[in-house]
Amino acid sequence: MDQTRKKQPPNPRDDAGLINRMVFWWLIPLLRQGNRRSLNEDDLYTVQSRDASFTLGNRLQKEWDKELEESKIKKRKTSFVRALIRCFGWEFAAVGILAAIEECVLRIGQPLCLGYLIRYFNGEEGYTFIDGWIYSTGVVMGSLLYIFTHHPYFFGVQHGGMTLRISSCTLIYRKALRLSKAALGKTTTGQMVNLLSNDVNRFDTSAIFLHYIWIGPLQTLIVLGILWNEIGPACLAGIMLLLLFVPFQTWLGRVFSKLRMATAHRTDERVRIMHEIINAMRIIKMYTWEKPFTTLTEAARKSELGVIMETNYYRAVNMSLFLTSSKVIIFVCLLTYVLTDNVLTAEKVFVTSSLINNVRLVMTLFFPFAIAMGSETLISCKRLQEFLEMEEREDTSYIDKPNLRPKPKDCCLVMSGVTAKWSNTTEENTLTDVSFSVKAGELLVIVGPVGAGKGSLLNAILGELPAQSGRITVRGKIAYASQEPWVFSGTVRQNILFGKQFNEKKYEEVTRVCALEQDFKELPDGDMTTVGERGMALSGGQKARVNLARAVYADADIYLLDDPLSAVDSHVSRHLFDNCIMKHLKHKVRVLVTHQLQYLSSASEILVLKEGHMEAIGPYHQLVNSGLDFGTLISENTEEITSSFSSQRASVKKSNSINKAILSERILRERKRTDSTSSTHQLEESILGSSISLHDSVEADNILTISGAHTTGSSTAISSGMANSSYADAKASCRTKSKLEVSVDIETTEPLIEAKNGNNNGEETPGNAEIRSHGSVKTKVYLKYFLAGGGWCIFVLLFVVNILAQVLFSGIDYWLAYWANGEQIRAQIVLNSSTWDIPQNATVFSYSNAPVPEGYMDTNANIYIYSGMTVGLFLLSLCRTVIFFMMCMKSSKTLHNNMFKAIIRVPIKFFDTHPVGQILNRFTKDLGQIDELLPTTMFDVITIFLTFMGIIFIIALVNVWLLIPTVFLGVIFVYLRRFYLCSARDVKRLEGITRSPVFTHLSTSLQGLTTIRAFEMQQTFMDEFDSHQDLHSSAWFLFLCTTRWFGICLDWLSCIYISMVTYSFMALPDSLGGDIGLAISSAMLLSGMFQWGVRQSAEVENQMTSVERVLEYSSFEPEAALKTEAEKAPNDVWPDKGVIKFVNVSLKYNEKETPVLKNLNFNIQAKEKIGIVGRTGAGKSSLITSLFRLTEPSGVIYIDGIKIQELGLHDVRGNISIIPQDPTLFSGTMRKNLDPFHQHSDEQLWKSLEEVQLKTAVSDMGGLETLMAEGGINLSVGQRQLVCLARAILRHNKILVLDEATANVDPRTDELIQQTIRTKFAECTVLTIAHRLHTIMDSDRVMVLQAGQLMEFDTPYNLLNNESSIFFSLVQQTGQASAKQLHQIAEMAHQRRQDSEGNTASGSK
Repeated sequence: MDQTRKKQPPNPRDDAGLINRMVFWWLIPLLRQGNRRSLNEDDLYTVQSRDASFTLGNRLQKEWDKELEESKIKKRKTSFVRALIRCFGWEFAAVGILAAIEECVLRIGQPLCLGYLIRYFNGEEGYTFIDGWIYSTGVVMGSLLYIFTHHPYFFGVQHGGMTLRISSCTLIYRKALRLSKAALGKTTTGQMVNLLSNDVNRFDTSAIFLHYIWIGPLQTLIVLGILWNEIGPACLAGIMLLLLFVPFQTWLGRVFSKLRMATAHRTDERVRIMHEIINAMRIIKMYTWEKPFTTLTEAARKSELGVIMETNYYRAVNMSLFLTSSKVIIFVCLLTYVLTDNVLTAEKVFVTSSLINNVRLVMTLFFPFAIAMGSETLISCKRLQEFLEMEEREDTSYIDKPNLRPKPKDCCLVMSGVTAKWSNTTEENTLTDVSFSVKAGELLVIVGPVGAGKGSLLNAILGELPAQSGRITVRGKIAYASQEPWVFSGTVRQNILFGKQFNEKKYEEVTRVCALEQDFKELPDGDMTTVGERGMALSGGQKARVNLARAVYADADIYLLDDPLSAVDSHVSRHLFDNCIMKHLKHKVRVLVTHQLQYLSSASEILVLKEGHMEAIGPYHQLVNSGLDFGTLISENTEEITSSFSSQRASVKKSNSINKAILSERILRERKRTDSTSSTHQLEESILGSSISLHDSVEADNILTISGAHTTGSSTAISSGMANSSYADAKASCRTKSKLEVSVDIETTEPLIEAKNGNNNGEETPGNAEIRSHGSVKTKVYLKYFLAGGGWCIFVLLFVVNILAQVLFSGIDYWLAYWANGEQIRAQIVLNSSTWDIPQNATVFSYSNAPVPEGYMDTNANIYIYSGMTVGLFLLSLCRTVIFFMMCMKSSKTLHNNMFKAIIRVPIKFFDTHPVGQILNRFTKDLGQIDELLPTTMFDVITIFLTFMGIIFIIALVNVWLLIPTVFLGVIFVYLRRFYLCSARDVKRLEGITRSPVFTHLSTSLQGLTTIRAFEMQQTFMDEFDSHQDLHSSAWFLFLCTTRWFGICLDWLSCIYISMVTYSFMALPDSLGGDIGLAISSAMLLSGMFQWGVRQSAEVENQMTSVERVLEYSSFEPEAALKTEAEKAPNDVWPDKGVIKFVNVSLKYNEKETPVLKNLNFNIQAKEKIGIVGRTGAGKSSLITSLFRLTEPSGVIYIDGIKIQELGLHDVRGNISIIPQDPTLFSGTMRKNLDPFHQHSDEQLWKSLEEVQLKTAVSDMGGLETLMAEGGINLSVGQRQLVCLARAILRHNKILVLDEATANVDPRTDELIQQTIRTKFAECTVLTIAHRLHTIMDSDRVMVLQAGQLMEFDTPYNLLNNESSIFFSLVQQTGQASAKQLHQIAEMAHQRRQDSEGNTASGSK
């Protein structure tokens, strides 16, 4: 919906010539720009028309539709792979020819030319000076032509992978918008985002190596033929060993897959725990539960690291084998050749080693990787196919809706005998034989208990719920306000306009009737404030009103309003009903689902539903006269409260599996829909629990008393659900990526703001954006990382072992050259000398009888030393990889522990200003990089750097003059690297930033799918998805192009260097063949390795930003000490009275902001019951924050005469009980939820449950060891609140705080809580923050706060007698009948107190 994005510059590749395109010269202007300043989204080029999401989506959609048709006609299984091959197969196949030329012609031809060149230098007959130049040029041309095959191939397959991914993503999104509700119940948002993030990413990785499945065996056969010709049957020993590596690698791949799965499960568990901890940090701090949760996290982390360590042991063995395998295979070949009485020559050594190096790379790495990634891609294609074959929303043939819009007075909505159910697999209907009729100007109110089918009825009208029988007649355009308010990423105005033209007068009227004017004044940028993913979060009430405003602005004829009044305060609810529903929409067809019984009398007709059946229908007075008891109908009775445990237990398994979905930051709200026979479960719930909003039971009492009915219960309405914070399934994508993958994701899911290095220590950044360090990672970060892994000793040991391993690695090549040179000189001695004394009886001349040249060794000595060096290299290599990975794991463990300790102790302000996803990102994405990617990448860089230094050293040994061009090219290389990395970092960062909106858009669309379809906005959202995907594609395409440009530049440098090395020997005709083979074959290794080393060094730097980010979170300033200093510690029974005194207490959340509490002064006596009231933002919750010292206030707070600022936080918080507004339960047992420290006996736990009437229910579930689902969603909200009450009972504290604790429960539970408080906490001081005024009307005194100041503090009775008091005006806003009821309660409480005081006074006499 956001059309504010600037137009992107045209893509220069479109106008570039063939050569320009091949060498990517058209990129230079952008790279220059990247050197001058940081690149941003506006610098990204327009995506090429052939790569546009819309174009590619249409191409694949056409083939997929054709595949579906053909499979029906030919009666065969559909195949998504077949559709992909038909769509993109030929393009992909054509690129494979380039790889075949590279691997089977150039990579084989170059060593052969080297062999002939060595023969020329050995002085063999028939080789002239011209031949020497020809073969030298052949070596150089091999490197030159490599540039023109390798880079076009890689670019071609990566681009092919990109087109496969884009087209598949487009298909997934289009399908998601068409899914039926039944199909949506079988999948989750998490699974769909997983398809969009992980499964389609397989195309990017597998496309690169897929061609090696046929190229690998072909190359091996050609090389086998050449080696047979060179060294005879001896080559078979090496080739057999090489081929044995293939099944070994395949087996290792399977082991890694199993370990990856095990790691994933353990990581998911740790992240789930972290998610719970971060979400509930306020509760954890107030309950002083930091220690048990630290223990829990450490145990989860230990379990996770155990598997990662095992993986790294295998990885260490694998990497050491991979690094030494070429030396071992060459060793076996040459040893066999020598031991079969053959003479080793330089030509044999270096042709064999070069060819085996090439084959080994392809067969032990690319080939197994191609098979593994190919099979993984097939599995992903199968998953994509299963999704694409899911059930779509059926043709709504049962809905009669003409295309032409009727006149306003002719609009109507008629439902005739509709029976419907969500799934054909369930026996019970969701709706049974429902009929009603609503004309223009009429209001139909639908009421009924939770699960009665109210939301389902609206879904049937919208065509979401398929009808089995009956008919629905719709005359007019529909607008819909969903029960769970939905906002998408964009401005508030965009959310209200929803694609419609802006009409200022109409817009202002809509915002007025929807009570949004005041909110616009409070929002930072008014109605242009960005909300959703990248913007600030709206409150539940604000979302509900924006949702309603969207429907009202649509100017439709029929309004379906699904409980829009529950998420708002009572006076706002009254405003919305009177001004919006009754006045602004008075001429429209209105269907309102509600639990607010006070509005029933205004309805034209009331439809009462129960278990999908029509219980009653008719005008209000008719239903009242018939004796219908609305209260009984709408409330859940006592049996239902208890039995809902068992009915909900069935859904725990499903909800648990959904909870496992680990996704990218704040983008997902998962939905749970259960297909249970109980109609209760046909409601949509948010995973983390819904915020339950109830009408004031006093108002219900009043209405029902007037109507002559008796109140027995309450209504419960599910309103705005808490958005499920998600974590980019970065771990999964990290795990599936090999070190050879061209791109390793380094993005964060939040928009990044460039800032100078230094920790932000909780400082809020605009729009909650993440801080990103600017420039390269500091050296001290590297040092801290290494030292965290075991200190200086391990660091020095690792350094020494690495140097020794490289000395042996290069030494083996040098020794082979030395050996070959010795054999060459020995042969020349034989040929040139006739002075040998040949024994008279010798019948056969033996070469072994020839003398050993001076300075060289005999064959046996050479064999022993060569064997010793090879074995030593293998052992040292294994040793260094194991030590390195152990050090990395230790470092990872230390970094996590330090970060967690800092986070659990950071002040609560940090969690208020940083989104959950942003914090989780450090524990998921960043730790994932440190655990799994960083060690491998860093090891790669260390190995490549050492190998590079070894090559330079060896070439210098052969010809010291070659150091001059080496230094010159080195300077060019350093400049090029710096020039490239400036832009490359930005391009990769942009790729990450532009990827997030693609996932966000999918999850946002799924959350609001019913709304999107009701407003018929599917095409607009498809276009928006294409726009997001095109922006990401342009960043990804630029990433591919810049990578190729840099690769080409480096390979040109390599080519120049190889030509200098090769041609330099033509000027030194006396060089030995061994030296020439050693120098040129070493230089040939530079092609490709150079580029890979730089790429990996850039990746290390990128991944080290994760270490930097973790260290940043490890350095936060902690809050005050948990324990009190010994000399200031209070006695064991403190507080024994519960007297609270505030002296000049003020509170600021930020130094720059104005105080939220201003000079509060008051005394609360022991055992007093205090009510705290005030409008939103008055400072009610801030007062509690001060009392618990969640944010340190100024001034002094005394509890029983002791300054709490001088005490440890646990001493303060542990002695105050709280029942929070949102009851928080944690995964684990009921016992752990009640008593995490194991301080109480089973008897005490059962007694507390009995006192809150949960004993029977918990027993039925399985007792104290019953497992709670995440967030406790297998309990109702009321039951969760009762568990919190049981916690308070167990603590036996003298002070109890209720933070709007009964706002989310039905009146029955509310009454139970109040009764328990009166009896169990009669001897305690109780502070109650009131959301519903009836809760605090019988308090001893009421505290009225306004703008952080204490305005009134007196008995409710006295305040109500003062008509100018703020409290009086708050009571009057609840409505006339309700205000009267509240007055009566206050008067009765006052009378009781006077009687009690009188009795006390007379008793004392």
